[in-house]
Amino acid sequence: MPTMFERVVTLKEVAERAKLSLATVSYALRHHPKIPVATREKVAAVARELGYRPNPRVASLMAHIRGAQARAHRERIAFVWVHTSRAEARTDPFLRNVFAGARERAGQMGFTLEEFWTDGAGMTDERLEQILRARGIVGVVLSPVTTAEAVITLGWDWRHFSAAVIGNLTWTPELHHAGHHHFLAMRLALRELEKLGCRRPAALIEPQTNERAKRAWEAAFLTHHPTPASARGLVRVLGPERLGESAAWLRASRADALIVSDAALLAAPGLRGVCRDLGMQVVTLYWSAETPKGVGGIDQCYDQVAAQAVDLVAAQLNANETGVPDLPRIMLFPGRWVAPGKRKSAKGTT
Repeated sequence: MPTMFERVVTLKEVAERAKLSLATVSYALRHHPKIPVATREKVAAVARELGYRPNPRVASLMAHIRGAQARAHRERIAFVWVHTSRAEARTDPFLRNVFAGARERAGQMGFTLEEFWTDGAGMTDERLEQILRARGIVGVVLSPVTTAEAVITLGWDWRHFSAAVIGNLTWTPELHHAGHHHFLAMRLALRELEKLGCRRPAALIEPQTNERAKRAWEAAFLTHHPTPASARGLVRVLGPERLGESAAWLRASRADALIVSDAALLAAPGLRGVCRDLGMQVVTLYWSAETPKGVGGIDQCYDQVAAQAVDLVAAQLNANETGVPDLPRIMLFPGRWVAPGKRKSAKGTT
């Protein structure tokens, strides 16, 4: 066990053992692209052998200095679009918001964010890995995945990368994540609706996201519902093939509010009509600027989530950490509440 008297291995000792200059070793341990990959790997091996640990205060100061300097060639972090086309990345409002948050944070920290696509023409996992390594890129931010996969795998040798994932989807091997805290978000929605006088909110949840979130939405609804004895009958997890059942179920439920996992579910036949007839508050767990007027809910703030993924990568780079983590860090954020429009009663009064 380390003691207060444990000898500290210096950068100079690493340089002497590696038979390299102090500057080369310093750049290599920061994964600077001007240092050949083979040299960086050699220095990292020597540092591990000697038990070298960077001084966190010095590393923080130097990171601040590097970020404040105007440099012609900033160190690059790869933003890898996973199973996402260029067109989708450019046009989807959610994905544009994600990338904007990551790019802004990277710039604040002195990095340049460079985009890559796993689904480019002729691209394979192996080819993309080769491209990143040839360009001297070690830091990698992996995009959210909007397709239906339950688990994602990239056939990379992760020993060469400091990576973090945006979102909650399971990866093999498991990496560091920054994502949305679905459980706390549902709890927040229930508490805010209760403040508005809603005692019997119902929830309509689509199954794909519910499963990706380890059923956290469903669990939070059942745990924190204002009338726990009624909660089980007030939640439905319905796929597209069964959404036609939702209007009749909601009308029979005697609910006074409706929580939907995505505002798109409100397009189910007759559902908006039931909400209007019964004067229900309607909120979504995925609120955005495109959400229909009058519908409140949870803004997942994925621009900030993406920024935290960049922080996870930068922390690994500053600590000279690469490879699959023994204990992946998972940073989850509940988002913020966006109040719905004024509630209308069944008689149309406000």
